[in-house]
Amino acid sequence: MADSTLTRYGRPAVVVFVLSLAALSAASGVARLETQGLTALGDVVVNGYIAAIVVWGAAREGFDTDRFRTALYAGLVLWGVVDVAVGSVTPFSVVFLVAGTALLARIGYRRAGE
Repeated sequence: MADSTLTRYGRPAVVVFVLSLAALSAASGVARLETQGLTALGDVVVNGYIAAIVVWGAAREGFDTDRFRTALYAGLVLWGVVDVAVGSVTPFSVVFLVAGTALLARIGYRRAGE
């Protein structure tokens, strides 16, 4: 049976898309640092961390592993923490903080049961 087009070209397309988004995230981080200065440093670092985790997941680890999910959920928590720390709390930052913490707890509970 021949490989389907999705199987053959789907993963490379996802990797190219993810790498494009990571490059865009890095460029926007540099632009934010130039315009906002050090006040944007925490947000830029967290965005860079999340972009690096997603690139690592796409290129090496895979999206279905517990290590990738734990690192990504920790990034969500960090994103919420940075927003709370600098005083720019939004509904999204609260959702990221609460949902990331809940997902970390869920994966920890699942790992403890194994």
